Amino acid sequence: MNTRARAMLTDQSGSIAVTTGIVVMVLIGFLALGVDIAHMVMVKSQLQKAADAGALAGARALWPMVLPVKTNDTVIPDCASGENVAKQTAQSNVVDGKVLASDAEITAQAGRWDYATRTFTPGFTSNANGVRVSTRRDGVIMFFAKVLGISTGNLSAASIAIMDYTAGVGQGCLPIALDHNVACDSDGNVREGTEIIVHMTPDNTDNGGWFVVPPDSAAAATLKDYINKYNCPPLSEGDIINLQNGADASVIAAIKDVFVNQHGGTTWCTVVPTVITPKFGQSQPIETFVGLEIDFVLNTTSDKQVHGKLVKLADVSSGLPGGGKSGALAPPKLVQ
Repeated sequence: MNTRARAMLTDQSGSIAVTTGIVVMVLIGFLALGVDIAHMVMVKSQLQKAADAGALAGARALWPMVLPVKTNDTVIPDCASGENVAKQTAQSNVVDGKVLASDAEITAQAGRWDYATRTFTPGFTSNANGVRVSTRRDGVIMFFAKVLGISTGNLSAASIAIMDYTAGVGQGCLPIALDHNVACDSDGNVREGTEIIVHMTPDNTDNGGWFVVPPDSAAAATLKDYINKYNCPPLSEGDIINLQNGADASVIAAIKDVFVNQHGGTTWCTVVPTVITPKFGQSQPIETFVGLEIDFVLNTTSDKQVHGKLVKLADVSSGLPGGGKSGALAPPKLVQ
C-alpha cells in the first residue's frame, strides 16, 4: 500500500469534526433546556409569592382591619372579607409578565387550620382562623423545549396562613398570674368586663399572684426586673411558672411607677397568664393568656392590690398562634 493510501485510511480529522459537532449540539440543547427550566422556576416562584401574599393578607382580613384594644362583643372572623382580600392581594402580583386573572387563576378559601393534624378545612365558621390561596398559570411558554415536542407548561402554587388567638407571648410579660377559673368560663373564653382585684396576700382564695419563670429566683429584685426592665422570658401555654404570694412593698411600688409614669395612671392594657389553682405559692403550668386592663394600683395599706378588668386584646408582640379564645390575637403567619 502506498503512502497516500495509508494516510487516507488513518486520517481521523473528519470523524473528530463530526463528533465535535454532535457534542456542541448536545451542549446547546442542554443549555436551551436550562434556560427553559430557569424560566419555569422563576414563574413558579412568582406564583408562590402571590399565594403567600394573598394568604397572609386574607388571614389578617378575617379580623377587623382596625383591631380594637378591647371590646365587649365576641369578635367573629369575617370569612368573606378574608377570601376577597386574599384574591385582591394575590392578583396584584405579576406572574410571567402579567397579573393573575382573579377567577381563573386564583382560588381563596377561608377555614380552620387544625394544629394537631396540620390540615385545613374550608368553611365559613365562627372558629375560622386561616385562608388558603391557590395560584396557577397555564400555558407557560417553553422557548427551546419545542424541539422535544413540549411547547408550554402548567404551573401552580398554594399557601395557607393563619391568624389566631395566641398561645404565647414574647419577652416582657407582667409577672402577675390569674386563677384560670376566675378569668375564663368553662369553654375557655375570657370573662370580658369582669372586675379583678389581685390582693397578693397568702390566702387559699387568691385570684392572682406574682410569678417567676424557673430557674429565676423568687426574689423582689427578680420581680422588679421583670416589671422595670421587661426581663420576663417569653412564655407559652404549658410552661411551668413558680407562683408566689405576699405583697412586697417595693414590687407593688414598681407596678405603680410603671402604671403612673408610662401609662398615665389611668389605663394599662397588658397580657397575663392564667393557671388552674386558687392557691399560690407553688408551681403550675400556664393554661392560657388573657387581657388585663389595670385601672388602679394600691400600695399605701397592708393590703396591697392591683385592680383591673378582663378585656379582649389584639396583636400581641411575638405571639404564637394556636391558643383558645384567650382574648389576645397573634400576628398572621404562614403554616403551609
